[in-house]
Amino acid sequence: MDLSLDDLLSGLEAAQQKKSKVRLSERNVVELVAKLRQLGLLGDDLLYTTNGKEYVTRQRVEAEVRAAVRAAGGRIPLVDLPTQLGLDLVHCERGAAAVVASADGAITQAQGELFSTAYFDGLAAEVDETLQEAGVVAVGDLARRFGLGTEMISGVLSDRVASGLVRGKMEAGVIYTQAYLARIKAQLRGALRGASAPLSIPALVKELGIEGLASLQALVPSLVEELAVEGSVSGKLAAGGTSWVPSAYVAAQQDAVRAFFQQNSYIGYDTVKQYGVPNSKQFLAQHFPDGVALESAYVSPAVVDQVEATIEEALGAGSWCDVLPHVPSILSLADTAAVLSRCKAAGAGAKVLAGTCVVAASLLDSIREQLLEAARQAADAAHKQRRTGGQQGAAAAAQAAGGKGGAAAESGGKGAAAAGSDDDDDWDMGGKKGKKGKGGKKGKGGGGGGKPASKAGGSGKAGGGGQGGGDAAAAAAGSNVLSVASLAQHVVELHPDTEAAGADGNLPAAIAAELRPAVVAEYERALHAIFTAGAEKRRRVRDAAAAALDSAYERLQLFGHGADLFAKDEATLAVLQRHLLRGAGAECVDALLRYLAADLSSAGEAGEEGQGGDPALTDAAAGPLSAAQRAAVLKDLPPDVKPAASAAVEKLGGTSLEGFQPELDAAAEAAGLRLRRLDKKAERSLVFAQRKLWEQQAAAAPDASTLLALSVPLLLARHAGRAVNLPGRALAAGVELLRAGGQLPEDACQLLADFHGAVVEQLKLQSGGEEAAEKQAEIAERLEGMVPRVHALLAGGGDKEGGDA
Repeated sequence: MDLSLDDLLSGLEAAQQKKSKVRLSERNVVELVAKLRQLGLLGDDLLYTTNGKEYVTRQRVEAEVRAAVRAAGGRIPLVDLPTQLGLDLVHCERGAAAVVASADGAITQAQGELFSTAYFDGLAAEVDETLQEAGVVAVGDLARRFGLGTEMISGVLSDRVASGLVRGKMEAGVIYTQAYLARIKAQLRGALRGASAPLSIPALVKELGIEGLASLQALVPSLVEELAVEGSVSGKLAAGGTSWVPSAYVAAQQDAVRAFFQQNSYIGYDTVKQYGVPNSKQFLAQHFPDGVALESAYVSPAVVDQVEATIEEALGAGSWCDVLPHVPSILSLADTAAVLSRCKAAGAGAKVLAGTCVVAASLLDSIREQLLEAARQAADAAHKQRRTGGQQGAAAAAQAAGGKGGAAAESGGKGAAAAGSDDDDDWDMGGKKGKKGKGGKKGKGGGGGGKPASKAGGSGKAGGGGQGGGDAAAAAAGSNVLSVASLAQHVVELHPDTEAAGADGNLPAAIAAELRPAVVAEYERALHAIFTAGAEKRRRVRDAAAAALDSAYERLQLFGHGADLFAKDEATLAVLQRHLLRGAGAECVDALLRYLAADLSSAGEAGEEGQGGDPALTDAAAGPLSAAQRAAVLKDLPPDVKPAASAAVEKLGGTSLEGFQPELDAAAEAAGLRLRRLDKKAERSLVFAQRKLWEQQAAAAPDASTLLALSVPLLLARHAGRAVNLPGRALAAGVELLRAGGQLPEDACQLLADFHGAVVEQLKLQSGGEEAAEKQAEIAERLEGMVPRVHALLAGGGDKEGGDA
């Protein structure tokens, strides 16, 4: 085939121009592109267009983004790129980010837009043109104008201002030119030169029309300072740069204040403020350094000198003076006191009273001596009144005690009358009531069986309620005499010229208040000297009564616990408890009443002064009190003690310790005493001591009845570990308790029963006639034979020592 080159070229051209008869479908093309990507012949940076008919590479996207920015004039929102590029927003944002990263600052992304440096340069040129025309522009206005954020445009313009592209100065969100600043300064110069009174800088800024520009407002005080330094204006800034004070105004102020102060020797701070001086104290201290700054005014030293001269004159005469007329009327009491503190004459040898009065020490001493004498006389009068009240109370108490009426007398009488009953001393086995034997026949171990109180009482307590009335009258008299008002009236009587003197017209009251502590002390000393004559005796009475109360209360608890052995025998238990109430219970109440009587000073003081005092109330060993004596004491008790004490006295007539002990405890607590409860250890010690005492008394018993009265409680204490105070009619129950408990052999119990029967029969025959003499001799012979056996029983072995401590 010998075709030429031209023929071949022509054939190629014809082949190229001929249309293909075989076309690939879009699906085949997509599969072909996918296959090429799998084989690695195409990269992974292919992107689909939004219509899906084209592929585009990432490099092409970046190029088209740059072209879009240039076409938009250097600023384009990201949301506009998808419509221009035909790509999804995500691909556009990635392309924009890649463009910004590779642009080295030529293109930036902010607020969802792309900006080029050319755009910012054009913006700066436009701002500069506006600035040169207006002289000042606000960054906030520019931000709204260009649709940019304030921070962003501030950063852009600050760089351009620094580079000189924007010819001005940028401060605090405002850009201004030096020409504008010079214009403001010229306006300030004119306004300040025309001011003749203090001028408010904020008001001046408002007049200049720059109140909305905070940075320029801040420049105004510095511009004013520059004008003052240059000498363009005469004056100074005050109040932290918010006020302008012309020099002419300051000179007028100083002249007015100086003239007022020199003319009056004082000036009030309010007056200084009226002249327009803001810091009056500092101003006055600066211009009048010799003056005295007070709370409400500024005074000249001449005022202090005048007051001191007045004080020296009064002290020289040993008198007093009121400095209030010698100080300016504008001064307050605190100012007057401050002036007095600067006066040396008001120091030693004088006393400032009533705020404005200076009293010589010699005058105070004279008044003090006269008031002390009045206090001593008042104390003597109060004592006499107290004694008079005590005598009247003693007579009333004696009359009440002698009669049979009165609730207190009746309640006390019940206990005393009941205490005189013969029931507890009936030694019979029960049934008929036998006659009481001789007092010497009764057992007296441990003091538990106290003698019944006598119905025939002695005289009542001296003083009594009348004494309390005397105390109240004396106290009221002393209070009236020693009150400030009473002492002030006395001062006026001694020195009439002091009446209505002082700031509030209270100089006499001030003198009285100053001297009252010494007067009261003298009054109390005088009363103490009078009333403490019997104080030591009253203390001894209280101590003895308290000790007697403690001892009796211990016995009451000890024998009360022992009486619980007869809990199953209600009749015997009632007899034992009633016997305890008449004995240890009555001793407790009497000791408490003696203690209270001593506190009332009736027994001690009235007795010493010969006012009919009852010795039974001052001597704890004088025996039980009578019903009348108890009633007299109860009548005089104070309201906070009387109900409890009356209840305790009334319970003496009962038959139950459970009802008496709470009332006794309440009465003691009301009297300020605390009754101690027996614990087990203390009770064992007391039982052991009581046993030993009964053993000694039984060994020395003078007769059979005494031996019997000691033997039964002694054996109960040995075998039951408790001390029981048995009256005569309860001895049989004690023997039966020993028999029932199996604590003694039957022959020993029978011996005690026979011994008890013989003693009872002997006591009954003692009241018979001559016909009973033979039988008495027979019984005496029987008893003589039993006594050694009883002694042997008490001293024999086989005892349970449960009561030993």
